[in-house]
Amino acid sequence: MEHLREGIGTGGTKRLGSGLAHVVITYLSALLLALPLFIIVHPFVPELTLPIGEGVRVDHGITFILVLVAFIVLVNRFQAVVYGLLIVGMLALTITTITGWYTVGDMYKGYAEFLRSLRDTAEQVPMASRRAKPFHDAEKLRALVDPRDAAVRKAAVRMATANFTEVKSSGDEFILIQSFSIFKEVNNKWRYVADVKGGEYFASPAESLELMAGDCDDHAVLMAALITAIGGEVRLVRTEGHVYPELKVGDDTRLERSAHLIRKVLFTKEVGEAPLYHHTDPNGAHWINLDYTRNYPGGELMNERIIGILEIHG
Repeated sequence: MEHLREGIGTGGTKRLGSGLAHVVITYLSALLLALPLFIIVHPFVPELTLPIGEGVRVDHGITFILVLVAFIVLVNRFQAVVYGLLIVGMLALTITTITGWYTVGDMYKGYAEFLRSLRDTAEQVPMASRRAKPFHDAEKLRALVDPRDAAVRKAAVRMATANFTEVKSSGDEFILIQSFSIFKEVNNKWRYVADVKGGEYFASPAESLELMAGDCDDHAVLMAALITAIGGEVRLVRTEGHVYPELKVGDDTRLERSAHLIRKVLFTKEVGEAPLYHHTDPNGAHWINLDYTRNYPGGELMNERIIGILEIHG
């Protein structure tokens, strides 16, 4: 009887270990398969926000859980096929690792790059207020933004076609790419010069075009005038001691596309592995900053506490 009890105990332990290994493999396989699909589909899922504070989005979490559960069911249903593929893959990886042709490190880098290529998105930056009002001196700046001025239009067209002309675009995406070209032209030449001590001077776009120098509000006004002159939408954002322009890129799908263009096509060297940042307005449209302090759109903000927002209309 003692030997029988030992046998039962040993067998139970083996079964427990086998069951645990099965669960780990199932969940790991499902997770590796679910991540890419989630990244592809989540921009198309309707936004679901709980009325907590300024709103808590839960649609992404729900979508990921549903995708993961679906793959867990599929892996369990076809576990023989999955296990077979895993064994073949492990044998192949062992051989290529020994020969030095393709290692585990290469596989990790490849998978990470695959995920980044699927979701080149920008990180959401919290707004100080969902309904930020125009700031002090806002109307003075608005009056300076004249996209119909002949000199501004001429400069805007020249700058819009100075870069990225070989990049293929669809729909109205060419406005986005040309806006990025204007950003590159201005920011590569812009030099910061402070206003007189204790005073505030607002330069016109024509003056800033001639000098390519000034402070933050001069840069913001110039950028707004140039981009508005080619059909883009810009707003000016004031934080503590700073003003910068933001370009409207649109809904979630357009945000994904914009981030891909910035990171993978237009500003590859400038961005590197740095995150991209954006704001989302009450209507769900996304905006990325075009600050002179960064050499690529969507760079890190100097100050995230927004005091006011000035909409610019062409």
